[in-house]
Amino acid sequence: MKGFKTIEEQIALLESRGMIVGSDAATILLRENYYAVINGYKDPFLDKAAMQSSADDVYLAGTRFDWLYGLFKLDRELRQITFSYLIQAEAALKTATVYAFCDKNRGISDYLDESSFCEPKDILVPKAFRKNKVALHKGNLQRLMGVLKGKLDPDKPHRPFTEHYLQAYGEVPLWVLSNDLTFGNMSHFYQLMKRGEQNAVCKHLSETTLRGTKDKRVTPHDVLRAYEVLVHFRNLCAHDERLYCAMKDNDTYATMLRVLEIALPKTTIETMKGELHDLLEKYQDQLHVITVSDLQTQLGLD
Repeated sequence: MKGFKTIEEQIALLESRGMIVGSDAATILLRENYYAVINGYKDPFLDKAAMQSSADDVYLAGTRFDWLYGLFKLDRELRQITFSYLIQAEAALKTATVYAFCDKNRGISDYLDESSFCEPKDILVPKAFRKNKVALHKGNLQRLMGVLKGKLDPDKPHRPFTEHYLQAYGEVPLWVLSNDLTFGNMSHFYQLMKRGEQNAVCKHLSETTLRGTKDKRVTPHDVLRAYEVLVHFRNLCAHDERLYCAMKDNDTYATMLRVLEIALPKTTIETMKGELHDLLEKYQDQLHVITVSDLQTQLGLD
């Protein structure tokens, strides 16, 4: 494990590896963190050929600290733009899921009854799933029940809105409690719903995204896929992780853009893409090694 290095030692290390470091780098590293800036964004600027004969990183000739920091700042703004749309998609998916469930299960506390959910053989799984559905159902349902009941545990602190309903009515409806459930919690909730209710979710989403009769029909598997992809990218944004080249399995930023159309109107997606184009234009003279065309391809904007 590498030991602690002062800012001065960090700069000396970068210079020893061929980077041109300006006078403002010390302040930036102290504010932003060496690992976040350098380790997160160095790859496009490394001289891969020279590194074949070196145990350390070697930067391309002429590489400046400002170039890495420019990519770092672009990615931060990319996260800010993306997150603002992902939370809209989160709200749309959660609302459609809660509405469909409560419309079929009218008891206020029906969501705490395991019989309100599907049978093990009917759990919705990705099309490539080849494992044990019964085991998956059992584990997911137990975890979901633990989360739901934990939110109502009298020995644990409650959110103000939960506390209000418990004090006033003795129970909390799902449409209230859902505000205290994570996007991931709701993904598991949707996966365990009965198929008729999942179809109702699809119908609600088609209506709220203003899909026309000629648009592709939204299926329960489409919504499950949307939950899976959007939860992952939302968490990347929320935890300030690298986004522009992020990939989970084969899911890239471009995948996320396509999946967003399940939850948001096309006009909203086009507005988002316009903001992304403006962002790339803003940074086009600061990227140097990476071209705007490269980024457009990676982001699915080409």
